[in-house]
Amino acid sequence: MPSTALSNRIYSVLLCLYPSDLHRQFGAEMVEVFSEQIRDAFQKDGWPGEVSVWRCVAGETIRTLASSYMQIIGISVVSILATYAVMDTLFWLMGGRH
Repeated sequence: MPSTALSNRIYSVLLCLYPSDLHRQFGAEMVEVFSEQIRDAFQKDGWPGEVSVWRCVAGETIRTLASSYMQIIGISVVSILATYAVMDTLFWLMGGRH
């Protein structure tokens, strides 16, 4: 089953895009589950089964990456806005605004 081996290698590389904490904590389990899913799908339906698994993986990956990285970006934006608000308030208190 060379196509399932290739799928497993591609999936392992794809996991490198995930946030490092998630990849470190769950990466091995995710590869194992994916390997089982792709093997079972291939045995049952051939390459169309693999395509079906990949469609699910694509959706899950997009949702996970978007959510994870938006949290990281969101925290940064909140930090920047909070810093700006504190600095603006201090400037106002020191009489910088009329």
